[in-house]
Amino acid sequence: MIASGTEAPAPVTLREMVADIARRAAAVPPAAGDELASLLALLVLDPRNTDHVRAVVSVIVLDAMGNSWRETTANRWRPVLPTWIRPAVVGATVQRLRAAGLLVPTGKYVKCTDRAAGNAGKPQPVYRLNLTALTEPTSAGPGS
Repeated sequence: MIASGTEAPAPVTLREMVADIARRAAAVPPAAGDELASLLALLVLDPRNTDHVRAVVSVIVLDAMGNSWRETTANRWRPVLPTWIRPAVVGATVQRLRAAGLLVPTGKYVKCTDRAAGNAGKPQPVYRLNLTALTEPTSAGPGS
């Protein structure tokens, strides 16, 4: 029996987790003076891109959760992204996930399989999904 006040937290649905991850990625302010990071943050914050960001986050999270080391790479999730996603939002979302500490580079690389973008054969980072970053405070202020 669990003592009062120490009840286990309610299970989180995938939809709730994705929404929380997307909020966290948007809440982390870009580094001062980094104009590219500021532009990418604007893409993620744009209300017109909310569904796009959540779709990208969903695909990345599902891919990483299917790996015992929580590793993911664009080679695996790129082919399953919905076709309606704005291409610029994909890179912006990944950058913001990295800035929030939710996607952590492992130091490993694989050859890119994306022939359409002309990147086939180039090194592509392997990331690890870090869900513990969801419990860490951001510098965006309270309630972020």
